[in-house]
Amino acid sequence: MADTPEARPQQASAKKGKFVSLLVIGALMAGEGVGVFLLANALGPDPAPSLGVEGDSGFKDGIRVEDFAEVEIAECRPNNKMAGKFINFHIRVSALVSSGDLDRAERAVRAKRARLEDGVNTVIRSADPKQFNEPDYLTIKRRLKQEFDRILNDDQLIKEVVIPHLLQSGSGV
Repeated sequence: MADTPEARPQQASAKKGKFVSLLVIGALMAGEGVGVFLLANALGPDPAPSLGVEGDSGFKDGIRVEDFAEVEIAECRPNNKMAGKFINFHIRVSALVSSGDLDRAERAVRAKRARLEDGVNTVIRSADPKQFNEPDYLTIKRRLKQEFDRILNDDQLIKEVVIPHLLQSGSGV
């Protein structure tokens, strides 16, 4: 279309029509989004409580956090040369146990302290270097729990292994 004085009002009218159409479509989409949000909130279940969030209800997996206690298992300085280079570690390992089992767990850890420390050293010395790059050390924690369960001869006592400190040092680290 040529840019003539007669064509300018038609172009402005076409642009205004497109703008109004887009405005109506946008309003309908926003209304639909609000409607879906309100319907989902009204019909959906409440979110499950999480651990470690401000305003936390004190539950983890349906169990009150106060029902757990921490027991320090070991603090060791093992090394690992699985990657072909010598790496020293400083690791502190604790365990989560039921509050009712706290005394029993502390007695068991005191009675078998050397074997538990040896278990930590064995797991760290034999660990694949990739396992130390996991942000949550999940594989190492799983292996430590299996080792502790074997040493304590009780797979129900320890609920979770916690590694509050793990420091690597050596060549190439």
